[in-house]
Amino acid sequence: MSILQGSSNKAYHADRTSLSSSNLKMILENPYKFYDEWVLGNKPEEVDKPYFVEGSFFHTLVLEPELISDYAIFPGLRKSGHAFEDFKKNNPNKQIISAAQTHKCEMMYKAYATRKEAMNLISGGLSEHTMMANILGVPIKTRADYINVDKGYIVDVKTTSYGTDIETFREIIRQYKYQLSAALYCQAAFEVYDKLFDFYFVVISKSDLTCDIYKASSETLSEGSAMYTKALILYKKCKETGIWALEHHKPTFDSKDYEILDV
Repeated sequence: MSILQGSSNKAYHADRTSLSSSNLKMILENPYKFYDEWVLGNKPEEVDKPYFVEGSFFHTLVLEPELISDYAIFPGLRKSGHAFEDFKKNNPNKQIISAAQTHKCEMMYKAYATRKEAMNLISGGLSEHTMMANILGVPIKTRADYINVDKGYIVDVKTTSYGTDIETFREIIRQYKYQLSAALYCQAAFEVYDKLFDFYFVVISKSDLTCDIYKASSETLSEGSAMYTKALILYKKCKETGIWALEHHKPTFDSKDYEILDV
């Protein structure tokens, strides 16, 4: 178990020696896709999609404001044309974000800043904190948006195109398997620091500019723990057999061999 404090986001994602929560989610859904992209190295290049840039910039505003200078704000309406190409050449090694995207992120930041509970959570700790662990014999990597080791909690900052009400966010958790990530991060933190951690979601809506804070319940963390355990077992089976097909590893059950009673 180790900590890679200060490691860059780029270095974290470039590491292929450990599995991340995103890897485990992919393994649960499609082991062959994981094999093709992460073992064979056929992962398609991520294009500079607007929501990637906006998400990165907003996280920087909240978590690492000292790194805002890593971005260059293009004043034009669209990131295209000769003016944009010239702007890129004049701002090498910087992420380019448009003025419109910047305004959107600043409005979301204002929504976040209105919630003192959220700002209090993201204080007194460490931003973009990488923790390595070994779970079920598999090397794991996690990168917490924010962690307060002394107070024993982790914070994940989420932006959404939907509302931030609890029913909507519960559906988002199910859809994107956020419970797996929460449980894995808490377990990695336990392995590194030998103490239990709580997990909070700070959720900001892009559409209605609201912010809500949710604490992962013990039920949510238990469900997430079962999910990452299942993914790790499946990963090990695929690796041992060399067969990366989900159907091959699904358990079989013949009800004829048992007496099944209705309840």
